[in-house]
This record gives sequence, C-alpha cells and structure tokens, in this order.
Amino acid sequence: MDSIHGVVLEQGSWNGDDIFTARGLPGSIVVSERFADFVARHGFTNMKLTPTEEYTWDPLRRGPPPSTPGGQA
Repeated sequence: MDSIHGVVLEQGSWNGDDIFTARGLPGSIVVSERFADFVARHGFTNMKLTPTEEYTWDPLRRGPPPSTPGGQA
C-alpha cells in the first residue's frame, strides 16, 4: 500500500466500541463520534482527532489516487 486517503469501516465490522483499532491501520487508534463529542465537551487538549474522511498517510507524497467513474477512488 502506497498511501491512505480517507478511511471507511466495512459495514458490520464495528461492534460499537467508542475506542478501538482498525485492521489495516496499525498504530492508529480510532474513536467514535460519541467519544469525539465527549472530548470536545470536556475540553481535552492532549489529543488530535482527525475525521476518517480526512485521514491521510502518504509517506511518498504521491497524492490521492485518480477518481474512477462513479466517484469512487
């Protein structure tokens, strides 16, 4: 895998936990929107939360893959 530009969980693969690791994202901790709301509500500042659609890992700086017909990359 050369890069990651956004993350989508496979339907049915999430058991509802608020904090978890996702297969294929070693070293990354994924949190639910409910947990993100909790962080904001309590003013936590020792973490950076990135929405899954904005998550990027591109060590070779190749950019996102070209779009295909139908809008999916």
